[in-house]
Amino acid sequence: MNTKFPRLFYLDNLRVYLTILVILHHTAMAYSGTGEWSIVDPAIDNISPIFLTFFTTVNQSYFMSAFFLLAGYFTPHSLGKKGKANFIKDRLIRLGIPLLLFTIINLNINEYLYAVYYLKKPFSPKFAYSPAHLWFLQALLIFTAIYVVYRVFADRIAPNNKIQYYQDRFPPNTTLMWSIIILTVLTFAVRLTFPLGRKVAGLQFGHFVHYTFSFYIGIMARRGGWFFRLKKRQAKQWGIVSLIVIPLILVLMIGDGSLQETIVKFLGGMHWQAFGYALWETILFIGITVFLLYFFRDHFCKAGSLLRSMAKNVYTVYITHLTLLWGMNILFLSVSIPTILKFFIVSLITIPLSFLLSSLIRKIPYATRVLG
Repeated sequence: MNTKFPRLFYLDNLRVYLTILVILHHTAMAYSGTGEWSIVDPAIDNISPIFLTFFTTVNQSYFMSAFFLLAGYFTPHSLGKKGKANFIKDRLIRLGIPLLLFTIINLNINEYLYAVYYLKKPFSPKFAYSPAHLWFLQALLIFTAIYVVYRVFADRIAPNNKIQYYQDRFPPNTTLMWSIIILTVLTFAVRLTFPLGRKVAGLQFGHFVHYTFSFYIGIMARRGGWFFRLKKRQAKQWGIVSLIVIPLILVLMIGDGSLQETIVKFLGGMHWQAFGYALWETILFIGITVFLLYFFRDHFCKAGSLLRSMAKNVYTVYITHLTLLWGMNILFLSVSIPTILKFFIVSLITIPLSFLLSSLIRKIPYATRVLG
């Protein structure tokens, strides 16, 4: 197998899966009653919020970190191909323009839907920088800038000396376990000051230990060809570990106070639940990500016309899906059906519509220069 520049259909398919998961995650937030969601549609039963909250909690442990891992993975080749100046220009176009356009256009569309159709009040245009879910692009700009600066100085000092570990194999389980320990301690420490839910410039620093690690490990993974050297046995081991660890979150809910008071302790602070939650998240981040890399590489390594079309549109879908989802949330406010059923119906409508809208947007002249 060519590990230098192989056909990476399986990573495109993984990106499609993660993008669909983003839509499902946001839809679950809309109906679980947890997290920040403007359009409130209270559950009509007690089971749906528990299921949807559990779903989003497991997702949060790995899915955005996996996005950063893939972003880092493709960065060295893009930088080497375009050169530093053109690479920076390309990143500013691909990441900066969507951030600005979202603030100017999508934010106001969302606010219009929210004010007129949900609050039943007049709409007042907003002109403010508000990245919302596009904090991901903002973080990528920061991570990319740091990497380019590093490469500028590193290439001047030692042009042919690039730091690389495990050039001929995937990192062994011992290294992964040490990574879990270090990431858990760092995550717990960061959350003492920046508990989950606290944002600075649109960023939740409580998650950024995982995100930062993922991006720069992605760079090293590309150089070392790690993804192609991942063995089935190791991947299945981490898949089994993940399945065992997932239900252990119930142990963290044991506390002296109410369930709500105990869950608040997950978010950060000097609580054993905060450390336990950081450990739980980190194990799933490593375990699920390792398993998915193997699973998609060995079982979804080809792409038909539908998957190729979807792969081309994932970036635009990520940017625009929130507006469609808000519209669906408002449309289904008056529909009296079990909340879990509403979640599935809204998801099944929003996902294909998001990809369809994306394909239409990318036909606008010059759109592909920004959206790929």
